[in-house]
Amino acid sequence: MPSFPLLRIIAHVFCLLPLPAFACNGSLHIELTNAGVYALSFDEVTSKQPGLAGCAIEQLNLESQGKPVPLRVVDNGNGRFDEGDRIEWIGERLHGPTSWFDSFSINNAYLLSASAGTHARLTDRASSGTRAASLQRTLHFEQENLMIRLDQNQQKPGEEPDVWHWAKLTHADPQPFTTEFDLADLAARGADASLRINVRGISTIYVMVQDKSAKPRDHSLEVRVNGRLLKQLTWDGRDELTETLVVPIADLNAKGNRLTLSVPKRALPWNKDETAVDVVMFNWAEWRYPLAGTLDAGSAPLQTVRSDTAPVEINWTDAQSPVLYGDDGLRRPGEALGNGRYRFAAAAGGTTLYPVSGSAFAAPTLLRAMTAVDWRSPASGYDYLIVSHASLIDAVRPLAAYHESRGLKVAVIDVADVYDVFNHGITHPQAVRNLVDQAWHNWPQPRPRFLLLVGDASFDIRSETYNDLAYAKFANNPQELQPGHFSGIPATAYENASKQLGGRNLIPTWQYPSPEGQSASDNWFGAVDGDDYHPVVAVGRFPVVEPAEVTAIVDKTIKYMSQPQAGTWRRDVMFITDESEYFRKASDSIATSIGEQGFLADKIYASPDEADNVAHQSAIKDGLNAGQLLVHFIGHGGRFIWRTGPPDLRKNHDLFTLDDVSQLSNGNRLPMVLSMTCYSAPFDNPTEDSIGERFLREADKGAIAVFAASWRNAPSTAFSTALVKELLNPGATIGEGIVRAKKQIDDRVLVEMYNLLGDPAVVLERPRADARLMLSADAWNPGVLVALPGLRFSGQVALDWLDESRQLIATSTYRAEQSTFRVPIPRLGPGKVAHFVRVYASDEAGVADASGVLSLQPVRPVKARSSWFGWLGSANEKPLATDTVKRGGFDGDEVADTTGNP
Repeated sequence: MPSFPLLRIIAHVFCLLPLPAFACNGSLHIELTNAGVYALSFDEVTSKQPGLAGCAIEQLNLESQGKPVPLRVVDNGNGRFDEGDRIEWIGERLHGPTSWFDSFSINNAYLLSASAGTHARLTDRASSGTRAASLQRTLHFEQENLMIRLDQNQQKPGEEPDVWHWAKLTHADPQPFTTEFDLADLAARGADASLRINVRGISTIYVMVQDKSAKPRDHSLEVRVNGRLLKQLTWDGRDELTETLVVPIADLNAKGNRLTLSVPKRALPWNKDETAVDVVMFNWAEWRYPLAGTLDAGSAPLQTVRSDTAPVEINWTDAQSPVLYGDDGLRRPGEALGNGRYRFAAAAGGTTLYPVSGSAFAAPTLLRAMTAVDWRSPASGYDYLIVSHASLIDAVRPLAAYHESRGLKVAVIDVADVYDVFNHGITHPQAVRNLVDQAWHNWPQPRPRFLLLVGDASFDIRSETYNDLAYAKFANNPQELQPGHFSGIPATAYENASKQLGGRNLIPTWQYPSPEGQSASDNWFGAVDGDDYHPVVAVGRFPVVEPAEVTAIVDKTIKYMSQPQAGTWRRDVMFITDESEYFRKASDSIATSIGEQGFLADKIYASPDEADNVAHQSAIKDGLNAGQLLVHFIGHGGRFIWRTGPPDLRKNHDLFTLDDVSQLSNGNRLPMVLSMTCYSAPFDNPTEDSIGERFLREADKGAIAVFAASWRNAPSTAFSTALVKELLNPGATIGEGIVRAKKQIDDRVLVEMYNLLGDPAVVLERPRADARLMLSADAWNPGVLVALPGLRFSGQVALDWLDESRQLIATSTYRAEQSTFRVPIPRLGPGKVAHFVRVYASDEAGVADASGVLSLQPVRPVKARSSWFGWLGSANEKPLATDTVKRGGFDGDEVADTTGNP
C-alpha cells in the first residue's frame, strides 16, 4: 500500500486536475413545508446522495416544478462541492391551482443535481441611495377543518377546487364566528390595511311565490373587525366569493385583533314568520398591512410597496447583522447605519424579502436520493406495473414474482420514484397517470395491461389541522350542510395504527366530480387513450397501510390462483338485493344471462313483509362459507352495510355488515364481490373502514377481489350484465374483463366511480372447460348424453334441473368413472317439468372441471350416425338411432354406446 505522505501527494495531484475529471452524478430530492430561506451543508447533501460530492460548483442545479431556482453555494474556494460547503435558496410553500393549500401534497419538492451549462444563482447586491422605501406584509390565515362535496356545477373533471374550509356559518348559530390574529410590526400611521375574505355559499332560497322579484339574495354575511362592521356582503349561488375590504389603520392593533363573521336572520318576504335558510362556508382571510420596519430573525417575509430606486431600511433587533433574500434572485447584505438600523439595496415593488441573520436558516422536512432508473425510457416494456408505497414494496414482491413465473413481465416501482420522474418530485396522482401514459404510448412492447396500486388513499392529508383531532369532519349530503349538522367520523384503532406511517394517504387517488360530489376514481389512471374516459389499462388497488395487510392479500391471491379448489362453488353465483321491485327485476335479468352460460344463480331477495332478516343473514353467511364464484349485490347500501329490506331498525335490515365479513370462514372458496350500490368502497375515507375494503383485506377469508363504488350512484342493469358476462369468460382476467365491460357503457359516473380492489391479473376459478351435452336417442327412456374433455374422468357430477323460466326445481348428484356417460331425465312429480339441465363435473384427481347447459326437447328416433363422437361436432345436432351395445354406467343406469355397428 502507498504510504500516508504518498496519499497526500496523490490527493494534491487530483486537486490540480480539471474539474470535469471528478465523478459527479445522481440527484437529491428535497422536501419542505413552509416558505423561508433554506440551507443544506455538504455533509447533509452527500449523506443522502454521495454522487454529488466533488461536483463543480458551477454545475450544481436546483429546480422546483420544472423551473430553475436561484441557488447560492458557499464554497471554501477550490471550486468543488466538498467538506465545509453549503447551499442556500428561498423555498416556497406549495399551493394548489386554485387554493392556498394543495389538495394532494403538504410539501413542496426541490431537485438538486449537477449538469453542464449555466444555472440560476442568487447574487449579492449592495445598498445605495438614501430615501427609504415603504414596506408592507401579507399574512394568510386559513384552517382546513371541514370538507364539502361539490357537484358538477362547481367542479369539472380535471379541476382541483378548494373543498376544505375553516368554519360553517348559518343564520341559526348561537354565537358569531370569531378568530383572533396578530399583525406584527404594524405601522402606527400611514396607508390603510386591506382584508381579503373568501367564502362559499351552500344554501339556496327557493321562491315560493309567482313574483320572482321578491326573492332575496341567497346569502348575507356581516364582516366585523374589532367590533366594527366593515361591510355586509350579499350574493347568490354556490360559487366561491372573494371580497377585498379596506380597513383603517386606526382600527387595528399589532396584537389581539378579532375577525367576526355572522349570518343575520332574515324573514322571507312572502312569509314574515319564516326565516331564510342561509349557510355559508368560511374559507380564508388574508391581510395586507403597512410595516413600521422593526424586525428580527424570526420575522415573517415582507414586501416593498413602490417600484422605485429607494433602498430598504429596517430596525434590526437581533445580535447578528441581517441579510434580505429576495424572490427576485438577489441577496441583499445589510449596511449598518448605527443604533440597530440597516440599509439594503432597493427592490422592485411587490418583491418579497426574507430576513435572515447568521445561520438562522430553515431545515428541509425530508431528503432522499432520487432513483437512477430511467422510467421514461426503460430498456423493455412491461405487462404489469406495480406502483407501491416504499413501506409496502417488500410485502408485495412475492406477488410480482408469482406473476413473473406465469410469464408476465412485471415492474415494481416505488411511488416516490414516480413522483420524481413524472411530477418533479411532488406527490400528486397525475404522476402515476403520466407513468401509465408514457408506458402505454412510448415504452417498448409489451404495452402495460395491468396497474396495481399498493397503498391506501385519503381525501384528508392534513388530519393534524382538525380543531378536534379525533374527528374527520365532512359533509355527506345537503342535509348535513344545514344548521346544526356536519358529519363527524371518530378516529378508530384502525386509523390510529395507520398514523405510525404518517396517515392513510400512501398513494393518492383522483377525485371525479359526480352529481353527488367528488368521488375517488382510480379509473383515471388507466384512461390514457386520448380524451376517452374509458380505461385501456386494468387498474386495481390494495387499500392498506401495513405490510401485514399486503401480505394477507398477496397470500390469498397466490393461493387462489396456484391452488384452485375444485367443487360446485366454481359455477355458483349469489345474487342479493333488497325489497325494491326494480332491483329484483334487475337481479333476475342478470341471473338469467348467466344461466345460459351454465352457471347457477343463488338468489337471496328481501320481502317487505318479513319480520326480521335472520333467514337472509344465515343464507348469505352459509352461501359465502360454502363458496361462490361471484357475489352480486344490487340495491341500497352504504359504507358499512348491504341493505336487503325496508329501512327499519327494529327488523334489522342492515343485513350484511363489517362484522359479518370478519366472521366468515371461506378461505379456500373466495368469491369476487360486485357491490353495485352506493359507496360500499370509499377507500379514500380517512378514518372509517368500508365493507368493500374489509372483504379484500381479511386474511384467509372474505373475497379475492371487490368491484364497488366510492360514492353515491344509481346502479345500472346493463353495467352489471356486461360485467358478469365479461368476468365469466373462460381465462379472462378480472381487470381486463372490467375494462371491456366499462367500454360498453356511456355513463361516465359509473365508469369513473366504480373501482377494483384487488389484483387485476386474477383469473376467476370458473369451470375451466365446457361439457358437451346432447339428448339421448331413446324416446322411451329420455336422458342426457354427457361428454367431458379428456380421455379419463373420475369424480362428482352435479345436475341442476330447471323449469322453463330457468328456475331450479331439482338437483341430483352422481359419481362418474369415465368421461362419457348418460344420465336419465328425472320424473319430478305433478306440475314439474324440466326444460333445461345444467351440468357441473369435477375430477377428484386434480382441478379438472367442466360445465354446460342444455335445453331439453322431446326425443324422436332418427337414422344412425357412424360414430359415438359424431354428435360432439355440434351441440345442436341430435344423434341418429342405432343398434347399441350396453355398457355399465353409474347408479344402476345404462349408458348408450354407439359404436358404428350397422
